[in-house]
Amino acid sequence: MSKTVRERLTADAVAPSIVRRAFRDWLCELKWPEEEAEDLLLAVSEAVSNVTDHAYPPGRAGEVLIEAECIPGNDGQRRVVVKVADDGTWRPPPAWHENRRRGLPLMRACTSAMDVRGGSAGTEVTMTSRPVAAALVAERNEFSN
Repeated sequence: MSKTVRERLTADAVAPSIVRRAFRDWLCELKWPEEEAEDLLLAVSEAVSNVTDHAYPPGRAGEVLIEAECIPGNDGQRRVVVKVADDGTWRPPPAWHENRRRGLPLMRACTSAMDVRGGSAGTEVTMTSRPVAAALVAERNEFSN
């Protein structure tokens, strides 16, 4: 079982689905509880979608880097820490996005902690899952799709 996952993808319309599939498989391998896994999948997918929608201007190809690690705690619990990064520039959302702007609150609601750092070299979003008891993780045998 790999305690880490790393994906570097072209930041395009298919990147979120590729990440969801890889991340789902990884969480399944970790025997992560289904409800918590669904929240993480939603948060990671949203972060990758934000890169594809906002990090790069039209006509400029870019990449998105996803790194995740399962970290055991001293208290018998585990957490997953996920970083989603790009080397684009922060762009204001287009006018047609006025009623959307729910991505960051959604990611915060699906995780126990989230940090966004942006600058001229790109943006990095770090999300930490809610803790999962090690006993619960060991008891789960399947992740349903």
